[in-house]
Amino acid sequence: MPRVLTDVSTVDCGHVGLVATAGETKLKVGGALVLLEAGIQGRSVGGCPVVDDTNSGTVKCRTVTAVTAGRSTKLRVNGRPVMLDTLAGETSGKAAGTPVRLLRATAGQSKLEAD
Repeated sequence: MPRVLTDVSTVDCGHVGLVATAGETKLKVGGALVLLEAGIQGRSVGGCPVVDDTNSGTVKCRTVTAVTAGRSTKLRVNGRPVMLDTLAGETSGKAAGTPVRLLRATAGQSKLEAD
């Protein structure tokens, strides 16, 4: 079963650039705030090592532009699903002009799992 993401989970662009997540204060796991989609979508990505190259259309990851998977179907906070380590999505980065679809997460906790 997937693990719930928290503000101490690792969420990255797939190139090891870290997403600056924001947790929801209504629910904690081991003292860490759980993540909702709003705490990932639109957030900045720092440290992406990709180099911008106008000739090839390559652009480094700077923000999360879409969350496409990883929402719990059962566990919610204020009616919104918590995010799981099955997270997938896109960033503003591009490889040869194609959007980067490498958004991924590691829960970093084993206390709470959800569907």
